[in-house]
Amino acid sequence: MSIDTVLVTHDKLDVLMPLVVEQQQDFGKKVDLAMTRAFFEGIVDRGPTFQIVAMEEGVAVGLVMVDPIPNFQFADNVAYVHDVYVTETHRGARGIGAYLMAAAFVEAMRRGYEFAEGETHPDNSPARKLYDRMAQKLGIGIKVIDSVRYLIDLRPGIDRARNEPEYLDRLASPRLFGRQTARTGADA
Repeated sequence: MSIDTVLVTHDKLDVLMPLVVEQQQDFGKKVDLAMTRAFFEGIVDRGPTFQIVAMEEGVAVGLVMVDPIPNFQFADNVAYVHDVYVTETHRGARGIGAYLMAAAFVEAMRRGYEFAEGETHPDNSPARKLYDRMAQKLGIGIKVIDSVRYLIDLRPGIDRARNEPEYLDRLASPRLFGRQTARTGADA
């Protein structure tokens, strides 16, 4: 059975949705299918953002998303390759994740991106070796940049704001982050 990669368009959303739902469930997210579909309807075929799926016999078995991120160092947008996901039954030796990432880098080059960014945990040596191997096979450069990327979970604040309507206004106050507030204790 062969795996093909396909650029996601609006006519592929029905194929994509079961994969996205699986991914969200794997990460413990309660899935709202209507909201998820509306999200993808809003980003598919829109400007520099793109998504690629790995297909096997008409079924999506993997996904990668690419968004532009502003980079002041290069004074341009950089293609940020993220959310590489392969269904559990297709993970492992088949190399679908690598195939998706390569397809994302190739499409980014087609779209004129001069740089792409991907990331992994510094201790993830298999992923780091994969990046190095892919760069060599694709004939592109790679530079390791030590950084930490944060995913901030805003849900506790949203939940609190539902019960305390003034909560977000208090958080938006410049005083919250002033030195005086830091010494005397901020509303946490």
